Amino acid sequence: MTGDRDAAAPAPVVAGERQTIDFLGVRVDVLDTGGLRDRILAMARGTGPHRVMYVNADCMLIARDNSRYRQALNRADLVYADGIGVVWGARLLGHGLPGRNTGADFMPRFCRDFARHGIRLFLLGAREGVAAEAGRRLCAQAPGLQVVGTHHGYFRPGESERIIGEINRARPHILLVGMGAPCQELWIDTNRDRLEVPLLWGVGGLFDFLSGRTRRGPQWLLDHGFEWLCRLLVEPGRLWRRYLIGNVKFVLYVLGQRCAARDRGG
Repeated sequence: MTGDRDAAAPAPVVAGERQTIDFLGVRVDVLDTGGLRDRILAMARGTGPHRVMYVNADCMLIARDNSRYRQALNRADLVYADGIGVVWGARLLGHGLPGRNTGADFMPRFCRDFARHGIRLFLLGAREGVAAEAGRRLCAQAPGLQVVGTHHGYFRPGESERIIGEINRARPHILLVGMGAPCQELWIDTNRDRLEVPLLWGVGGLFDFLSGRTRRGPQWLLDHGFEWLCRLLVEPGRLWRRYLIGNVKFVLYVLGQRCAARDRGG
């Protein structure tokens, strides 16, 4: 596996303005929320198409077994740590990440910056009406924000061409794609050259949170790395396998890489 080599090479890799680590075979950017905001603003005002993606523990397990997804992540212009598991796991392997960046926390603040800079958004994803409601709430929280279009994410592959045309006609600076991993990353990677948008950004279940469709839990639990527990309590039937089994698999995966690195060092 590609993850075998990164445990022995904890030093960040600097590529242009990017500072990244190789975490379990995926390049993850070393930046805090302020740095993420600055990079997003610069990309949105550039020519593009730039691609921004995130990773959490579940994403890393998918990337381990899905080479297309892993390659899409590694072709992106920015990959940030969304889950605390990635931050903790990276530290176990000797890497330094400032912390997690979670869209449900930072997106309303980012949107106030987008409004000040005249940056237009298009929201693609979630079930019918969810993206539209998320857009309405963001506009209420960020006066002057321009949400120039929304579309649900439950469309057939043959409909992509029509939707891409709709997006291009709306002329957004940022396309937020909320289809969940790995579907959103593969869709972005496949269609990047046909989308006339400076920034293509995979955001997972963000619209469900912003619209109020999914509750997040007490802030003190979120702040201490237990968002996974809050989500499990809210949606146990859908998420028990991801969190109860997936988290254990992720921890064992990281510990296995740490042991392998120690054996090579010895």
